[in-house]
Amino acid sequence: MLRFLQERRNAALLSALFVISFTLMTLSVRRHGGTTLIERSALTLSGPLMEASAAPKRWIQNLWRRYILLQDMRAENLGLRKEIASLQALSLKVRELQTKVGRLEGLLGGRRNPAAPVRLARIVGRNLGALSHTVIVDLGAADGVRRNMPVLHEAGLVGRISRVGRGVSQVLLLTDYRSAVDVLVQRSRASGVFSISSRGVGELRYMADGGKVEASDLLISSGLGGIFPKGLPVAQVTKIGPKGERLFQQVEAEPIVDF
Repeated sequence: MLRFLQERRNAALLSALFVISFTLMTLSVRRHGGTTLIERSALTLSGPLMEASAAPKRWIQNLWRRYILLQDMRAENLGLRKEIASLQALSLKVRELQTKVGRLEGLLGGRRNPAAPVRLARIVGRNLGALSHTVIVDLGAADGVRRNMPVLHEAGLVGRISRVGRGVSQVLLLTDYRSAVDVLVQRSRASGVFSISSRGVGELRYMADGGKVEASDLLISSGLGGIFPKGLPVAQVTKIGPKGERLFQQVEAEPIVDF
């Protein structure tokens, strides 16, 4: 019995080997010049494997491209910010230049006497204390400036030169209590003297009680005294005091120039 089984086992092994050999031969047979089943199976399996192996590389490449793109955008953003800041600074300079040109045009257009020589000056110092109202300008004797020359603004009279240096001069302002200007009421031609009182209020002094003056009247320089040319706007009447037995009227006025 044992011998019979051994003989059958050998036969079974031979049969199994034959079946395996036949199957491998069958699988390796090419049909109509195409690929074998094993090759097709290998290709089918290799596709996902290759895709999976290439995914990390593509992820790293995409990440690097995004990093480079972000760096480029950051550099471009910084460049645009610098350009905006530069344009803003240029815009401020242009506005300041426009304002300056407007002031100069006002000064040149506001001259009452075109024949008189004019120097454009800048204020470089101020002294607006309780006892003195003066400013320092950047013109002096080297520029032809002399003592008692009138100082003007496009709106009207500012004051006169009180001291002269070589390159700078001191201007005694109209608001200083030491200043006094002989004026006329533009409307009625009544005369008086404009000055600042000890209370810091502008007054039209020595106006006869019967003089014709009203609130809002313009006071202009009369030209008397030889310092200030005639016709310069000086002040505007703001208040008329009550009439009484005084020899002169009480008249208050404010300088035309906004000091």
